[in-house]
Amino acid sequence: MKQTALISPIEDIISLQSEFLNSKSIDDRKVFGQFFTGAIVSDYMASLINKPKSKTVRILDAGAGTGILTASTALRCLDLGCKTVHTVLYELDSGAVPNLEQTLKIVQNTFSQQRGTFTFEIHCEDFVLARPDKDESIQAFDVSVINPPYFKYSAKDSPYAKAAADLYHGDPNIYASFLAVVMACMKDRGQMVSITPRSFTNGLYFKGFRSYLLTESALDLIHIFKHRDKVFKNDDSAVLQENVICRFVKGQSKEAVTVRSSDCDASINHADQEQYPLELIIDPSNDQRIIRIPESAYEASILRQAETFPTTFEGAGYFISTGRVVEHRTRQYITEDTNAHNSVPLYRPHNVTPLTTTWTGDHKKEVSFMLNEGHEKHTMENGTFVLLKRFSSKDEKRRLVSGVHLANAHDCEVIGFGNKTNYIGLSGGKLTIAEAYGLAAIFNSSFMDKYFRCISGNTQVNATEIRVMKFPTREQVKEIGKQAQKLKANETSEIDLIVNPVLGVMDTIQ
Repeated sequence: MKQTALISPIEDIISLQSEFLNSKSIDDRKVFGQFFTGAIVSDYMASLINKPKSKTVRILDAGAGTGILTASTALRCLDLGCKTVHTVLYELDSGAVPNLEQTLKIVQNTFSQQRGTFTFEIHCEDFVLARPDKDESIQAFDVSVINPPYFKYSAKDSPYAKAAADLYHGDPNIYASFLAVVMACMKDRGQMVSITPRSFTNGLYFKGFRSYLLTESALDLIHIFKHRDKVFKNDDSAVLQENVICRFVKGQSKEAVTVRSSDCDASINHADQEQYPLELIIDPSNDQRIIRIPESAYEASILRQAETFPTTFEGAGYFISTGRVVEHRTRQYITEDTNAHNSVPLYRPHNVTPLTTTWTGDHKKEVSFMLNEGHEKHTMENGTFVLLKRFSSKDEKRRLVSGVHLANAHDCEVIGFGNKTNYIGLSGGKLTIAEAYGLAAIFNSSFMDKYFRCISGNTQVNATEIRVMKFPTREQVKEIGKQAQKLKANETSEIDLIVNPVLGVMDTIQ
């Protein structure tokens, strides 16, 4: 009978959510950074909550929408035997409040039917700017299940800039500010379950946020979705990030992290599950505190093997930088006339293929960079480098695509590399051709690609992650390069046969 009693309110709440979604255009929702949670994901997130010990359970919903997360969370608490629940909700969009109130009244009636008490208060204001953690009249919370808004903002003139500066350094994205303030509102041992892009788990922009979150709380569960476009409710806009659900417990430490993975929301309750030591998930070897997420036991084995490498990319003596030419800022230098006088090739991502880079001037996307006054800020001395594409899609076969740019490929003293590529060289020296091919072969290997996917779920390959990646020695790179240099353009499938034996790793083809 209890199960039947819980189905009807959720169905009514879904109807209220759908009614609101149908009344709002995608553009209107983007203004608020709204990506609504469906019932399956909402119920799953709530199911991750363990029974709080408080007599009156206090729930915080920081971006309530029409209330489906609060409903699922409150009903989960009721199912766990928590008969008295009070929820504080923040929702900036006043248009959502009528539907939100109806949702909460449905939950209230459900509690009453089971002789429980559910109370609530709605604040129609901006959660981050309100900073309830600083309001002494507001008690700390036991539980928060949150789908925060997602949008970037100007660090110079946005009201959100520095809004959480007392908690962490940096202004990466509004969702990070939401999570940080939520954590500041929690009781000791309070539980926060969040669904967000994976981007906070790595990268320089989120470094301060990660440090705050992982200092204040223990990350004890991660659920990753293998397809980024099948999670949010009735959303036709492109979701370019991988999404993760995480559970954090304030003021605790954990020695292990549970990792679950499913294809999409439909299979969320039948996810694959593994448990790993904390140090395998949160890299302890540097101050980045990168959160690494192996999607399977197989990928975890890749991660473990990489951990045996004797050094890091930077420690081995290499540097990586983003190409200097930012095209939208240097239009006056760029010409489609690839034979223009006083110009040099400008390398874009399409010029980079596994092991090789090619710029002939004949491709429709190829352009030249004019050596007009001030070009020195954007060009660099021509030399032998390894180019690594910065952007890729999760659903592409490869995340890392790398090719060798040879100094003698063009008769020019300087060269242009666009900022959608990374260029790699030897710190304090110049790469030999063989060593350059060794680096390119390693980055194009299946092993390194799998390893990088454990580190980063972003749509771009950031130099920050490459610098701290575990890496073979220069001697191993050179040994690989001597063999890879002999490969022909149509023999890149042989790369693993060269790389794996030298690195001492298993065959990664699955």
